Amino acid sequence: MTASIVAATFIASEGEYLEAIIEVGGQRLHVMDEFGGAQLAAGTQFQAELWPVSSEMDDWDAIFRANPGREQGLLRLDGWRYLALGVVTQLDPVICDCGLLQVEDAFHTRDARCVGAYVGVTLARLDACLA
Repeated sequence: MTASIVAATFIASEGEYLEAIIEVGGQRLHVMDEFGGAQLAAGTQFQAELWPVSSEMDDWDAIFRANPGREQGLLRLDGWRYLALGVVTQLDPVICDCGLLQVEDAFHTRDARCVGAYVGVTLARLDACLA
C-alpha cells in the first residue's frame, strides 16, 4: 500500500494503536492512532500519513458494482473501516485514485480495460501516523 501525506487536525483519540478521529479536507476520519494522538490537544494541526489497509475480501463483481455514481472519496462503514471509491489509474500494481488517497493492490488484474473504471474497495482499516 502507498501512504498519502495530508494536512490533518487532531480531534480525539482512545490511545495509541486504538481509534482516533482526525479531520482532513473537511472530512472526519476514524483511523488507527499511530501518531501519538493521546499527547495532542484537540485542534492541533499536523502532517499525517494515511495508510489504507485493504480487506481483500471483496469479490470482483462487488468491486466493479460498488461505485455507480463514479465518485472519489471515502465512505465510513463502521469503526475505522471504509468503502474507498475511486478510479483505476494504473495496473501492475493496480492503483485506485480515491481523491483523498491512493489505494494500491486492492485487487489484482492485468486487464487494460480496467484502467478508467470506477470501483469501490473495502478498507479493513485506515492507519494514520506522523509524516
